[in-house]
Amino acid sequence: MSSLDQRPFPKMALLGAGMLALTTVVGVGAHQLIKHFSPTAEVADYGTQIQARRLRFIDQGDGISSFGGHVRVFDATTGRELAQLKESDGFVRAVLNSLAFERTRSGAGGDTVFELASWSSHKLTLKDTATGASVSLGQFGAGNTAAFLRFLDPAADGEGDRRR
Repeated sequence: MSSLDQRPFPKMALLGAGMLALTTVVGVGAHQLIKHFSPTAEVADYGTQIQARRLRFIDQGDGISSFGGHVRVFDATTGRELAQLKESDGFVRAVLNSLAFERTRSGAGGDTVFELASWSSHKLTLKDTATGASVSLGQFGAGNTAAFLRFLDPAADGEGDRRR
């Protein structure tokens, strides 16, 4: 015979544990819903937009996944080719794939146009214009931020990044 047979587990402790679990599940669910319905809410904290450029990344379809092979980068407004992604551009590809996943999940189709923007708070963001999903690029380090900053620099348009 165990001690639980003589003294049952306190009901208030079980009730408290159950309430804690329920509160956690409801809290996480509410957070996910808020995040889902306002994917760009954090952009408002970035201050004033300093510079922006609409970009189109065109996957040539020769890679294992989206944006895995040859990817050409164009200014979406002028149509001018800015660069071709190299194999070493893994961070750019990873960001594009995450936004492409969000686009697929939301059912948004059409052209893949993104807006790259620098802000007065020294933030850099890439926003999918179809879904509104946005990635703050500065939190991944200076080297990864520089991989995107080159697309904002009009003096570097079409120079150097064409080879693969």
